[in-house]
Amino acid sequence: MKNFTLDEWIEWQCKLHSTNMDFNLSRIKKVATKLNVLKIKPIVFTVAGTNGKGSTVAILESILVENGYNVGSYTSPHLISFNERIKINKISAETKEICDAFEIIESARGKISLTYFEFSTLAAFTIFNKKNLDIIILEVGLGGRLDAVNIIDPDISIITNIGIDHTSILGDDPEKIAYEKSGIMRRNKHAIVGYTNPHNSIRKNSEDIGSYLNIINEEYSYKVKSQKNWLFSNSKNKEIEYENPGIIGNIQINNAATAIQAIDCCEKIVLDHKKTNIGLRKSFILGRFQVLKTSPLTILDMAHNEQSIENLLENLNKYYPQKDYHAVFGILKDKKVDDILIMLKRKFKSWHISNSNNERALNVNELKKNNFFISENTNVYDNIENAYNGAKSKIENKNDIIVVFGSSYTVAPVINMIGQ
Repeated sequence: MKNFTLDEWIEWQCKLHSTNMDFNLSRIKKVATKLNVLKIKPIVFTVAGTNGKGSTVAILESILVENGYNVGSYTSPHLISFNERIKINKISAETKEICDAFEIIESARGKISLTYFEFSTLAAFTIFNKKNLDIIILEVGLGGRLDAVNIIDPDISIITNIGIDHTSILGDDPEKIAYEKSGIMRRNKHAIVGYTNPHNSIRKNSEDIGSYLNIINEEYSYKVKSQKNWLFSNSKNKEIEYENPGIIGNIQINNAATAIQAIDCCEKIVLDHKKTNIGLRKSFILGRFQVLKTSPLTILDMAHNEQSIENLLENLNKYYPQKDYHAVFGILKDKKVDDILIMLKRKFKSWHISNSNNERALNVNELKKNNFFISENTNVYDNIENAYNGAKSKIENKNDIIVVFGSSYTVAPVINMIGQ
């Protein structure tokens, strides 16, 4: 397999295991032990949550890199290329080092079967092990307790929020979902919770484990000072003024406060205030209320559940009020489509729905049967690119805005088509 391209490696991995998802850490732990990647020297942050994980990772990463730390980050899913998942100091891993890592893992695993995500996770750890890193930031793929990244013990764990998503795997009981996500917490380590009044299962699990809970509006808080600045406070700091993060959105100051509290809980990390502000300004993530200065203006957002759709609508109302919006939309089968569509009624002047190039996507023929689309101005296409061009054709005013959302598989083709 030494001559495999990255695409060939990924295609092969997707067929290797009997199922795409298998929440059993015993297999990956055995291979990780062979690879000697379980004993991590750098400081480790692990981030879980229904929404906001990727943004929180991006803010953490940007602040720490700007402060001179060598930082490795592992996130998912990717939008454009697999390389995005593994970064060193905000720069995506080279294709060759990823393929080399896959080769090492393949030699080590023997007859142990691994899922695609487990292979990816071990590749990140293998690459990180070869770098002189100070800090590693890990984003949970799904859940937390049984997610592949949880084979590494974090020094600081972060739970951004809890919502209903991935119901076929996690169920629809918020307490159970919260319990799964709280599985990343560790004894005698700080756990940062980025939403108020956390679920009882998080508090109880923290108490049972013996972790130190830091809850927003209890152990730390923030308040908006102006359109450009906000104030952070905790038991150590009365009020510190920071600039808004580069990632746009109402929720991003919340995520920034959570990131700063997480760093503040780690005594080994010292921040310079000026550099921290630069890091906040430079924070960026593809496909999260990403505004493309195209004509017409295009907004890309991977919003795919009720919580993230609510954030999207709030941001549209705040930053681009009283505009006509045109939706380019596709969504996965396992989402609560009916509930999401109720939130979107009469929000868009036209709808452009399409299949995406993924077997998990809800087929457009099923989607268009929804009563919602019967009452809306709906257009159906065979691919996302045509849907986007269809939306452009409906533009009647130069101030109209195209909003592409519903899934990473909806957003990615548009980025490839018109650029970042």
